Amino acid sequence: EFYTNLEDRKYLTLEEARKKACVLDFTLPENTPFTPNFLGTKVIDDFAFDDILEAIDWNPFFQTWQLRGRYPNRGYPKIFNDETVGEEAKKLFDDAQKMLAQFKEKKSLKMV
Repeated sequence: EFYTNLEDRKYLTLEEARKKACVLDFTLPENTPFTPNFLGTKVIDDFAFDDILEAIDWNPFFQTWQLRGRYPNRGYPKIFNDETVGEEAKKLFDDAQKMLAQFKEKKSLKMV
């Protein structure tokens, strides 16, 4: 299927492509690159642990454990309802939540 789509493509010659090339004039004010306010590495100490927890994408976590499904799906994680992996996924998720709660409580993990 992939190769059939390639046959339908119409390619430009090198000359035609060069004629259509985008030419930017960096002397114009609208094309002048802006100067960033800060250069280098910025370290944020004591990042709020709760803010990190809300931003965790659990999909790679479940995929690493070879539990196929999507988390979350429209308000409730469908992976927990899956007949094959649902129970194990919920158990694994709950264990991860307990571990994160321990990190937060004991302050054994610092977000930097």
